[in-house]
Amino acid sequence: MYNKLKASLMVLLGCPLICISMQSQAEWVEWILDPTIELRGENNVNLSSFSADEESDEALRLVLDGGRYFQMSDSSRLRLSAEFEAETYNECDLLNSVAISGKLAVIHKFGLGPKVPWISPYLTYGYMDVKDDIRSGNFGDIGIAAGKRLTDRFDMSGSLEYSKSNGKRGIQIVPPISSDVFDQNRWTAAIEGNFLLTNRLILLGAVKHYDGDFISACTTGNVGTVLELEDVQAITADAVFGGCVYRLDGDGNSASLDLGYATGRHSSLNIGAEYLAGKADVLEYHNTIFRASFMYSY
Repeated sequence: MYNKLKASLMVLLGCPLICISMQSQAEWVEWILDPTIELRGENNVNLSSFSADEESDEALRLVLDGGRYFQMSDSSRLRLSAEFEAETYNECDLLNSVAISGKLAVIHKFGLGPKVPWISPYLTYGYMDVKDDIRSGNFGDIGIAAGKRLTDRFDMSGSLEYSKSNGKRGIQIVPPISSDVFDQNRWTAAIEGNFLLTNRLILLGAVKHYDGDFISACTTGNVGTVLELEDVQAITADAVFGGCVYRLDGDGNSASLDLGYATGRHSSLNIGAEYLAGKADVLEYHNTIFRASFMYSY
């Protein structure tokens, strides 16, 4: 694990070197340093399709995002950043994790002024280490986002993203079904909107559609039902919740609403809720998330 984190860290630290040769040609714009601390509660953290198997829990999450913008032209900027994330759960402590990732994004504006449309292709790559080791592995995504400020108080954006993650192979318990449950591929389409209610208060809403792999868990008593109803892509024993954890191909949707209050020029308090629903051929899951966070933006 140490060697993998070390290798990922070397890649991330090497990213800014790509732009050293650009520095003489690119105007320095600003450094980024955004720490966030979040408290979250979920009523179905294991995304179970059986109500009796659903597990609720709370988690504390710390994120540190840092990097730099480079001005490429009058209308384009390059963003290089690295992110450290640590998450600890109240009861499901085997889900405790740390992750490090790097992100490369280009932001292009079609003109000058605050209301012109913009577009941003991006690429992310990282490694997550989870206390339950089979959930540890590399992850990455590639996507494109675009948006526009429609009025002085309202802006909208949309994005399309492909994400992939690789976990470790678990114990094969149902031959010949694979046990690489945490190897996932997924497409995500999202639409987001922000409305400035007052000079300090902002309302943020988002809807997302997912297509691809999702992971669910059940007790051993429901494994037979899962195998009978679904084309299970992978399944293995689950040390976190007991029973089994399995991967299905399906789709899902989520909707979220957050309220942010600016406590100062660089900080904000945020509260919000999110509802997720996913479905394979027959089985489906539902999860409700409540969160509160504090963010400081340098």
